[in-house]
Amino acid sequence: MPILRSGAQLIYYAHVPKCAGTAVEEYLTARFGTLAFHNKRYLSQPQPERWCRSSPQHIDLNSLNRLFPDDFFDFSFAVVRHPVDRIVSAWHFQLEVERTVPQGLTFGEWLHDLEDIHTDQPFAFDNHTRPMNDIVPQGAKTFHLEHGLEPIVPWLDEVTGEKAGPRAIGETNRRGGKAAPGSGKISPSPTEIAQIAQLYSVDFERFGYQPDKKEPLGKKNTANNSPKPEGQKQGWLAGLFGRATLGPKRSTGR
Repeated sequence: MPILRSGAQLIYYAHVPKCAGTAVEEYLTARFGTLAFHNKRYLSQPQPERWCRSSPQHIDLNSLNRLFPDDFFDFSFAVVRHPVDRIVSAWHFQLEVERTVPQGLTFGEWLHDLEDIHTDQPFAFDNHTRPMNDIVPQGAKTFHLEHGLEPIVPWLDEVTGEKAGPRAIGETNRRGGKAAPGSGKISPSPTEIAQIAQLYSVDFERFGYQPDKKEPLGKKNTANNSPKPEGQKQGWLAGLFGRATLGPKRSTGR
């Protein structure tokens, strides 16, 4: 949850992992200076020396609400991403960068275990696989990654009342040279996409995504809406769940 200061204003960036967060943080630092509540060396610290269950920039909403009053920030914003693309990116990051995936474990097996992992270890993987709904505050300005990062710049101009600093957000690729030679991104099967849709159903509903469409629904850069009550899911989601389920849980032992 990087915090930036512009004059007398405090702006909260709800950093959803695997949603171009590094690029956004680098831009914010270049424009506004050093960010608060941000620790890039968190994972390099021995676990007994870590003061919290996740890096501060990946704080969950419940913890945020316990630490900061409702009216503490003047503005807040987040970048969200199609849940299928996000979880594929998280898989590659855990496999190739963090190396938390046991040798021989397939994407499908790892995905199947996530429900139990989220229940038993809600802060697993430094919140990289945590639902976006658990991180983005209600009322935060939401930018969809599929629409690009450019709209963040004029929004910051508007809320801060100034246009100083860089005019574009650069790109970063944390996977970079970590991938094995000749390896590409995995392409989830229809069954795996259905599993992702079930695991992240609130994210699909709240942020306007459909499993079989890359572009979010509605106009660009809309403010978030609360998820629909149970039983009022969009027809495509109810139909999808009728065709495929997560199936019996496996005993991971991992």
